[in-house]
Parts: sequence; C-alpha cells; structure tokens
Amino acid sequence: MTESANTPVIPADGLDDSLCDPTVKLRGPGVGSRRIFLFGASIAATAYAAWLMTDVLGADQLTIMEMVVVAFFTINFAWISLSFFTGIVGLVLRGLKLDAITLKRLKPIVRKGRLRSKNVVVIPVYNEDPNRVFAGLRASYESLAATGELDAFHFFVLSDTRDPDIWIAEEMAWAKACSDLNARGKIFFRRRAENTERKSGNLKEFCETYAANYDHMIVFDADSVMSGEAMVNMAYLMENNPDAGIIQSPPQPTGRQTLFARILQFISRVHGPTMSAGLSFWCMGSSNYWGHNAIIRTKAFIECCGLPVLSGKPPMGGHILSHDFVEAAFMRKAGWRCWLIPQLEGSWEELPPNLIDFAIRDRRWCQGNMQHARLMVAPGFKPLSRLHFFMGVMSFVSSPLWLLLLLSSTIATLQNTQLTYSFFPGQFTMFPQWPVDRSFEMLVLLIFTIGMLVLPKIISILMVCLGRDRKQYGGVMVLASGLLETLYSALQAPIMMMLHSQFVFSVLTGNQVGWDAQERDDAGVPFKAALKTHRTIIVIGVVWGAIAVFVDTAFFWWLSPILAGLVLSPWLTHYSSSLAIGKAARRMKLFVTPEEYDSPDELRALARINAESGEDDVKDGLLRLIEDPYANALHSALLPVCKPDARTAIEIGIIYEKLARLGVESLTRDEKLLILSWPVKPLDQIMAGRDHITAEGPKPAS
Repeated sequence: MTESANTPVIPADGLDDSLCDPTVKLRGPGVGSRRIFLFGASIAATAYAAWLMTDVLGADQLTIMEMVVVAFFTINFAWISLSFFTGIVGLVLRGLKLDAITLKRLKPIVRKGRLRSKNVVVIPVYNEDPNRVFAGLRASYESLAATGELDAFHFFVLSDTRDPDIWIAEEMAWAKACSDLNARGKIFFRRRAENTERKSGNLKEFCETYAANYDHMIVFDADSVMSGEAMVNMAYLMENNPDAGIIQSPPQPTGRQTLFARILQFISRVHGPTMSAGLSFWCMGSSNYWGHNAIIRTKAFIECCGLPVLSGKPPMGGHILSHDFVEAAFMRKAGWRCWLIPQLEGSWEELPPNLIDFAIRDRRWCQGNMQHARLMVAPGFKPLSRLHFFMGVMSFVSSPLWLLLLLSSTIATLQNTQLTYSFFPGQFTMFPQWPVDRSFEMLVLLIFTIGMLVLPKIISILMVCLGRDRKQYGGVMVLASGLLETLYSALQAPIMMMLHSQFVFSVLTGNQVGWDAQERDDAGVPFKAALKTHRTIIVIGVVWGAIAVFVDTAFFWWLSPILAGLVLSPWLTHYSSSLAIGKAARRMKLFVTPEEYDSPDELRALARINAESGEDDVKDGLLRLIEDPYANALHSALLPVCKPDARTAIEIGIIYEKLARLGVESLTRDEKLLILSWPVKPLDQIMAGRDHITAEGPKPAS
C-alpha cells in the first residue's frame, strides 16, 4: 500500500443552511448585559476588598511597602473575583437546570435526520504508547459504530513520533485496528518526516494535505476518548450552526488511580461543570478552545488559523506553543463563533498521575501561555480574545504575584515591628493620635477572601451531596471527600505557587523547555525523588517560618498554612502519588466519580482493549522489520514513493554495513530513523553471506 492508497478521497459537501434544525441553534439573550453583570460584580468586589485592605493597613499610617502590599493584593483579588462570580453564575444555572447559552430549561439534543456532513477524527501523537492511543481510538470507533453514523466519519492518526521503535509499533497497531474493526478505508495513519511547530504544525500539515475533503474535524489528544453520541451531536450542532467555527466539549478526567489523580478527578467532576457553565454563560460565542475534544470547521480553520512565528528567540519568540487559545482568537477575528457546550457529555481525558508530572505539564504550558502576553496587544483581535490571552498569562503569573504579596507582607510586618509609635507626629500637634484597632476589619477581609476562594467549590460539593446522584460520588462520603480535597488543595497551593513562580522566572530569563510525551501510567514518585525536587522549597519554608516567628508570632500563625505546604512538600508529593493509597481511598468510597460507579460503555471498552493488549513492551522496530516480512511490507507501503539522493544513499549504505557487522544495538536513534525512512532491506540482503544477525548482534566470525 502506498501513501496515495492510504489517502481517502471524499467529495466535499456544501451544507444547505435552509435544512438547519432551528431547535439546536446556539443563540442566547443579553450577551452584553451578562458581561456587564459579571465584570461589574468582579470590579465592585475587588474595589471593596482593596478599600478594606487599605483601611486596615492605613489605620495608623500607610508605608510605601504597605502600598506595595495593597497593589499586589488588588491584582490577585481581581483574578479571584472573576473566578468566584463565574462559579456563582454556574451554580445558579446548575441549580435551576438552565442552559448556559439559551437560559432555557436544559434539554437533551434530539437529532432530526442523519448527518449530512463529512467528518474526520484526528489524533496527533508524539512518542506516545501505541497501545493506549489505539485503545482509545478503538473504543471511540466502536461507540460511533453503535450510533449508525459511522459512514459520516473517518479517523486519522497523525504521528510526529521520533522514537524508531514506537514508530513501527504505531504502524502495527494501526494495521491491527483496521483488521479487527474491519475498518480499512475508515482509519488512516500518517507520519510526518519532520515535526516542525509540534502539534500545531502537525494539524497544519494535515489540513494542507487532507482536510479539504472534510467539513469538520474532531481533535483528540493521545489520551482522549469520546462517545459516539457526543461526536455525532457535535457534528450535528456544527451542521445547524453555520457560523460556528469551534464547538468545545468539557472533557472529564478519568482513568487514573493514584491518590493525586483521584483527588483531581473527583473535584473536576464535582466542580468542573459549575465553572464550565459559568464560562459558557459570559463567553457565549467567544469561548475558548482547549486544544482537544472539540470539533472544528475545517474551512474556517484552513482560512484563518495559520499561526504566525513571533519575532525574537524562544521562549518568548519563535513558534507559538500554546496554539489553542490563538486559533480560537483567529477564528473570532475572522467572524466565526467559538462555543463551549457544558452539557456535551461523553468526553474524557486522562490526568498526570502525580504532582511532579502535573508540574512538568504546567512547565510546558507556562512557556506557551507566556507568549500570549505579546498577542494581547496585537491588532485585530476581539476584546474577549484579548481577555482569554490575559487569563492564560495570569494562570501562571498569579503565582509570582501571590508570592510577592506574601513577601511584601512579611517585609511590611517586619518594618511595623521596628516602628516606635508617635502619639504626637507633628511639631505643633496638641492632641495625641491613638493607635487604631483594625482586628475586626482584618477578620472581615480574611473571611471575604477565603469565601471568594472556596465558596463556589463548597456549594458544588453540597449540591452533589444533596442531589439524587450522590451515590455515584460515594454517597455520604462525598462530604469527607470534599473536606479532604479542600485540605489537600490548601497544602498543594503554596507548592504550585513556588513551582509556577520558578517556571515564569525561567521563561522570562530566556530558558526554554522541551516538549515530551506526558506520563500516562499510574507512576508514583519515590521519596528521594520528591525530596530532591522540593529541597529548595523546604529550605525557603523553614527560613521564612523562622523569620516570621522572629517578626511577629501572630503573623507566623497567619502564614502557617503556606509554610506547612512548603515544608511538607516532599511527603505530600510522595504519598499522594501512591497507587496503593489511591486504591484504598476507592475502597473507602473516597474521591469516587460517576465513571467509576457506573462506567460508560466507552470506558469499559477502553479497559477491555487495554487488558487484551497486555503489557506488551515496544519492541526494537528495526529488528522487527528485518525479521518479519509482513511488518516490512506494511512499513514500506506507508512510506512516500521516492528515492534518496546520492549523499543519503551513501549514508544509508554505511549504516547497513555497520548493522551487518555490529548488530542492531550498535545503531543510534538517528541512524535507525534514517534507514527506517526508506524501505528496509530484508535479512538476507543485509547479511549478504554474513552470519545471522540478532538483537544481541552478529555471531563472531570463527
């Protein structure tokens, strides 16, 4: 099979707008008033908190450092306030069972007639476990087949893999999936020779080559799984909303069993729908794109989503890494709408299994999001797109701002302890100025701030606890799960504050990060590794605590939750990564999600397919092709039909000579990639009269 034989040819369908179903139109009242309410409330709350902080600190006299404290507090509180009111709106919508867009009673999507569009599910991968990638594809494919709409979809695995062994394993897994599912002509595989621009470049190359054959594409991540109903509903919504460029589903995290991942899965399942509903309410047709588990109109994407290369050197310059926000902004700039549909269920993803892998993923995202600071002032973007860029930047910059707030508070407290209060500050003052007690106002400010941080989440937990489906979350143990999650989040927050601050500083000082595959197994963190990672954080916590005790005992106790998280960081990371503790929590009905209580068909299929594939490690890809004629023929058929130039042919010849004399293990990764880029010679041609080659190398000459 040549590459051309692996290319689907479908006539593009022009969809007739007159056939659109008016019952699924994405329209809603009062777009402007929604945003005026939400941002007005956020600004008012921030102004009140800033005034209260100023009143507390300036009761006697407001020093320069206290002014700095007020400034950092105001910025951080504005970020908290926007999240708070988004959550409150989401809670109201969930409580009243209202659609976030139409503000009408929530109703299931009822399709009228079959799909008229041609759709493609694209799965960009980079050095991922082929068994897991194709297990998710097969589970989604089987679910889609059950809807009766399989003819409207194709699947494309878009490989950017640079590991030669994984590359060959991907090809074999693709062939097996096609055979087992009888899906030849439905599931396609393509590997790029060069992975320029990473994932965004992968999709760009696909769009330039194949996407004109399709009306819409659903973008998966390597760990994505979607129900057939969800995919068909997304395509149906796109058909009936011709101005929609992107429709994003809110993927639910699932599938991990470590304590860390279980805690995040639980709170995402409990509180995530609240935030999704609130975001959809005020973003409306200017919602964001999260990079996967979304459907995109290919025509719009091809026309307006080509990403620019930023001037300057990485990390702030060069290719844009966090492409999803930018692509949504270009969609809006061109007049297309981007929607977040909270009620689109049947969409799942997987989380990193521990705090360190979670931080590694955030490190990659930080570099990409920091680039968005340059796009906030770029011409042509819609105001809400600029806000999304700002929110992306703030998701990481808020950590160093919080750290600066705490540090400036420490310095201000130290200064105040060194001051001798003057009852007669002026030369001609006849009456004394007594110190003012602001302890009540401080208590109000503290309660106000903590309430803004945790109240929406607490109400979400209570809603689940009082709802009919609480059994799916562990029954009465929901409250215990919520309490423990809140405690864990409080301890984890200062750790992430320090890590994010380090990431931001690293990016701003010109250090860029690699972009490797995410850890997708339930991997734990040994205590020594956690201690090595967090040793600087521990030292900072101990020194900071000692200074706080010296400055003011009351201030030390106010700071103690932050210090506890820093000092306990290696223990928290190590024990939260434990698979055994995670499974024990499951037995105690802690951090249970509906997907565990009554697993959907797609997730059961995923577990079944993963179990059937077993723990088969990726084999040496080159050796596999040398020894297996079927694998060799398959690989050759998937390669481009062309010949190497003279220089490349000489290099390949030298590598084959090395292979014949010293064995497969003597070749470097790049040498393997080079000869795998062309049809591989079978064993007899390689040896040409030499001794048999094995994984251990050739037998020594007698």
